[in-house]
This record gives sequence, structure tokens and C-alpha cells, in this order.
Amino acid sequence: MRILHYGLGYSPERTGGLIQYVTDLMKEQVKQNHEVAYLFPGKINYLNSSTKIKRNKSRIEGIISFEIINSLPLAVFGGIKEPQKFLKKVDHSIYSDLLEKFKPDVIHVHSLMGIHKEFFESASNKEIKLVYTTHDYFGLSPNPTFFFNGKSWDEENNLNYWLNVSQGAMVTQKLKVIQLPFYAKLRDTIKKFKKNSFQKESYYLLKKNEEFPKESQINFKKLKSYYEEIFKLINYFHFTSSLAKEVFEKNISHTINGELVSITNSTILGGKKQIKLDINNIKKVTYIGQYAEFKGFYDFIKLAESCEDKSIQFEIYGENIDIALPSNIINKGRFSAKEREQVFEDIELLIIPSRWKETFGFLVLEALFYEIPVLISKNVGARDIIPDFCILDKKKSFEFVVDLKSFKFHAREISNLYERATQYKNC
Repeated sequence: MRILHYGLGYSPERTGGLIQYVTDLMKEQVKQNHEVAYLFPGKINYLNSSTKIKRNKSRIEGIISFEIINSLPLAVFGGIKEPQKFLKKVDHSIYSDLLEKFKPDVIHVHSLMGIHKEFFESASNKEIKLVYTTHDYFGLSPNPTFFFNGKSWDEENNLNYWLNVSQGAMVTQKLKVIQLPFYAKLRDTIKKFKKNSFQKESYYLLKKNEEFPKESQINFKKLKSYYEEIFKLINYFHFTSSLAKEVFEKNISHTINGELVSITNSTILGGKKQIKLDINNIKKVTYIGQYAEFKGFYDFIKLAESCEDKSIQFEIYGENIDIALPSNIINKGRFSAKEREQVFEDIELLIIPSRWKETFGFLVLEALFYEIPVLISKNVGARDIIPDFCILDKKKSFEFVVDLKSFKFHAREISNLYERATQYKNC
């Protein structure tokens, strides 16, 4: 099978679970003798604003790379400030020529960030099936987490939400910085200066539609429709969790076809794992993630503050920034990939108190792989693969066995999903 993936790029320029998943999946598909190509948003050319696709030297053996020069902006920092910049039209030939050259049997889309509607229209015109994996909510929402002002807005997804969330968004010129070739090094430098500058998230005064400029109202209405039209062109949805499926079905007005297949990555080896928690023997509780409200960070802090047992130590991993903490919490900052195994082997209980409705959550899988008991909020999509009693505020002592699937097995699941998608007659 010839498979064209669309994702956000490669590590180290891009980071996160989506990047890891796409990379792992493409590598495994090559091993399984598929022909694989990768399309991603690349450089911004400030001297020539026209969009084109450039074939790059392969960065992963066996995978053809296509870079979009002057893609749409990447709204990875929590929203869209200038909607008109995300509505730019391009000639269909930019994408139809690519599809004519590679001739994919299926296109696997992992994000709507950076990609033009003309890509989806060109694929549809050539009757190439489009499969979409629900890694985040961008397109349903201008903020990929759906989280704003202290709550998830997936049940109030109207024009007013799109207008209000724009208050905290970056201007497009700043968003384009992340597409500079040297951004990865710049990002690391910024993080070093970020130390000692921790600030809580800002809350914004919610406004009525008429309080926003008329032009903004018109453009955000157009943008909301723009993504609705793209979702209509998706033939088959790969839902990463029942939670993601619920959010997508609730926020897309037309009937959508697809199936639920939980995801994994190549660091998670298959096999049975024994998970046991005796809450009375726990002396250390751990949080891993961004020090941010949408991740439930402040809920973890409150948990530590409310703990009456002074023999229990709490620890946080995630960011190299100083922050005022209760005396029973140790800030251990970031850890490297080389340190990961040692960090996880020292964990007694992992808490994942996420507030945004995580479409999956690899952290749960990592904990299970190391046979670490984990307690999660109901907002973690990976709740599908663990018993209900692992949800916070429920039973606190338990024992169960989980059978983790290998990535090789998962890649075959995705191949079978492609087969069903390409054979689906009413897409």
C-alpha cells in the first residue's frame, strides 16, 4: 500500500506525542513493506510568500519527505489571533501535483494545523481516501486542547468561544517563529531564560460577540466554517479513545464514519503487566507534565497541600522553572530520555489529574509499562485501557493485570483500518 502521512514535522524541531507516534508508525509501515511518504509544514520564506512543496532529503530511511514552504500558520500556542491569515487560498495544483507524483492509496492526516483546505479538496477530487487520527481538537476549536479560562469548552463550542479564546492567542508573526530552521535551538534558549519567571495562567474577561470588531466576527465565522468543510472531506476517523470520539461526534454536525483504536508508541513493549496499589504503603506521589492548569497541575498542588500525612513526599517533573511550592513537594524539573527509566523505576504512584479532555495520553502507557500504579482524572482518554477504579476519587487500593500491545501489532491494526477506510462505499 502507498501511504501519505501529513503531520507537523520531525524531532527535534517538533516535539510531543503526535510527532513520536507519526514517526514510529511510518518506520513500522516501512518494515511491513508499505511505500511511505511524509508531508509536513516547513520553512517560511519571508522574501517569497507563495506556497510550494519541496522534496527533501529523507531523514528516516525508506520514507520520502515533502516539505510545505509557506504553509498556513501553526497555532500550537493556544489559539488564533488573526483568523484571516488562516484562510489563505492556494492553487489546487500545489497539492494535486504532489498526489499525482506519489499516487497514494490512502492519506493519513494527524493534524489540521498548517495544511490548506485545497489539499483535502485535491484528494477528494482524485477519490483518495482520507483517514484522520484524533490527536487533538484543532479545527473543532482554535485551541487544540479546547481548554480556556479554566475549563473545557467542548460543550459550548459556538462563535462566542472562538472570539473569546482569541484574546490569549499569539499574533501570527510570532507563530511563524516556530517554523524558522533554528527554532529548536531558540526554544531551548528561551526555556533557560524562563527559569525563575513562573507565572500562573491569565484569565480573560469574557465578552459578548458584539464587543468584538465586526471584521473579527465575520472572519472567525468564516474560519469555523472553513474547518467544518475540511472535516466533511475526511472519509474515515481513527478515534484514539472513547473520550475523543465523544468530543468529535458532539462537535461535528454531519455524520462521521470511523472506529476506535487505542494508540501506543515504540517505547512501549507488549506483554502482560501486573499493577498493584496499596495506598497505605505509598510514601511518594509523583506528577509528570507541564506546570499548567490544563494539565491539572494546580489540582496536584492542592492534593499535596491537603495531605495530612507528613511522611508522604510529593514530587513534580516537567519544567526547569522555579516555583513556590508547599514544603512537602520537590520540584525535580525536566528529565532526559536517558534518565527516563531511572525516573520511572523510582515512582511509587503516578497521578495524572488532567483538566483538558486528553485524546489519549502516553503517560498512562509509560506508567503501565513500568508496572507503576496510576490514578487519573476522568479527562484522560487512555482511561479506556485501565479499570474504572484507577480514576481519581474512586477505590484507592487495587490490583490488576494489563496486556499491552506491541507497536508492531498496532501498525497492523492501522493497516486493517486503512483497508476498511478504502473499501467504505459511502465515504
